[in-house]
Formats: sequence, C-alpha cells, structure tokens
Amino acid sequence: MLRFDGKVALITGGGRGLGRSHALLLASRGASIVINDLGGGLKGENPGHSAADAVVEEIVAAGGQAVANYGDVTTDAEAIVQAAIDAFGRLDIVINSAGMNVPAFASEENYVEIIRRHIDVNYNGTVAVTAAAWPHLVASGAGRVINTASPTLSGWEGQTPYVASKGAVFAYTRTLSIEALKQGIKVNAIAPTAWTRMAEAAEIPDSLKETLKTTMLTEMVSPMVAYFAHEECAVTGETWLTQGGLMQRFSLAMNDGYANPDATPEDIQAHIDEITDDSTAKPLGIIGTPGGATLLDLFE
Repeated sequence: MLRFDGKVALITGGGRGLGRSHALLLASRGASIVINDLGGGLKGENPGHSAADAVVEEIVAAGGQAVANYGDVTTDAEAIVQAAIDAFGRLDIVINSAGMNVPAFASEENYVEIIRRHIDVNYNGTVAVTAAAWPHLVASGAGRVINTASPTLSGWEGQTPYVASKGAVFAYTRTLSIEALKQGIKVNAIAPTAWTRMAEAAEIPDSLKETLKTTMLTEMVSPMVAYFAHEECAVTGETWLTQGGLMQRFSLAMNDGYANPDATPEDIQAHIDEITDDSTAKPLGIIGTPGGATLLDLFE
C-alpha cells in the first residue's frame, strides 16, 4: 500500500468536491492534512468556515490529523502555507484544487473582467500557493505538487475564461516540472471529470448531469492524485485525464507537416492536408527533461 505516514499535505479547495475526496484518501493513508477552503459560493461569495471545518472533523473522527485554513489563494498564499508549518512543522505535498467557473461569451460587456478573475483564481492562485510552498517542498526531499487542469482544454463553447485559465495551469505544470527536477520535486496535474458543485451548476444536458452523478464520482479521481503525491511516483510534467475510472494521458503532439521556406498563401492552401495530417503526429516530450525533447527537436 502506498502510504503517507509522516507526510503533510496542503489541499486548497479542500472543503468540498474533489478537494474533500483527495483529503479523505490521503488522511486514511496516514498523511496529516491542511484543509484550505474559502467557503461560500462558486464565485467566492459569502465566505465561511463550515466547509473546511466539516472535513477536518470527518478526518479527526476517523483517527487522522487535520487542521482548517480559510485563506483566499489569490491573496493569502503565504499564510495558507504557514498554517501547515505551524500545525505540523513541515510540508511535503501541495494539491491545488481551489477554482472557479463562470461561463462567459466574448460578446458580454464584462467578458475581460471575468477572464481576469478566472486567471487570478485558477492560475495565479495555483502559482502563488506553489511558490509559497516551494522552500518547504525542497526541504522535504520528495516534494510533490498536483495541479488541477481540465479535460475542457480541447475547447468548450462559452467557457473561454475557465478553459484559458486551465490551459495556463497545463503549461505551468509542464514547464515548472523541468526546474523542479533539480530540486527533487515532481509536478503533475489532473484533468478530472466528476460530479461536483460546478458540474451541477453547469449549463449541460440533464442526461449528462445524471451520468456524472451516478458514474463519475469525486472519489474515483483521488487515487490518481494520491499516486502523483507519493514519493515513489517518478512521473513528472504530466497531465492525466481521469473520469469515472478511465485514466488517459493528455499530451501535446506535432505531425510531420509540410516544409517549404518559400511558401506563399496559395502554397499553404494547396498543402493543407499535409499540414493538418494527424496520422504522423508524435507526442512532444518536455524540453530539457530526460527522455524529452530538446529545443532543436522542434526545428528538425
């Protein structure tokens, strides 16, 4: 069994949904947990303590160790991390699960403002908490960061604020993993589909909601998080999809394409089939990592 005895995990957005499931699983395997949750609604309105407190009580009642923190990932990253140090004296695992999703279309008057808010919470919040935790993850000797991306990276109408912010998380995970290798830290991300408050509020068909509610539970996502969090995990820089027990690698790829240094717009039009031919596509490794690509590989 992959256990976490002696390890300390900080989980943002840990009071409900996916974060709660991650917390319960890691706690059941010996980890001490900091449950960070702003509380309140899906947009961060009406913050409160009840969500984080309830998960802490659940973990303690089962014989585990946990403390609550109610900070905002956009403004309180240092204090959120310090809560782990104050309570347990160390920090080994950061699981960035806090997030928001408000659909918006480019024609809306406050569209840019909505995008900025999503970037602030979903991306900047992830970056801020990770950066604040970094010295402690280095000191751990086997620090682990698990971010939360999304399967909607492939595109979803009306979801540009959410998808763009999660795309930033994907790129951040992939790139941070390079320098993290030198520090003994592994950085990965999940792209989950599960029945959460966000899913319940989403503008999707009722039939899809029923499928999520009955076959894609949050606790089916958490085993992947636990694997990424364990010191025996050698994977880094990856984003893996997980939904209802199905686990898949989400990757970037490039095909052979078409080459002509003297190409004209008409030439591109004539060779569009070659440029878009996915039959020759190959996944891109992470530049600068063992077994990955190098910068020159992109230009061969």
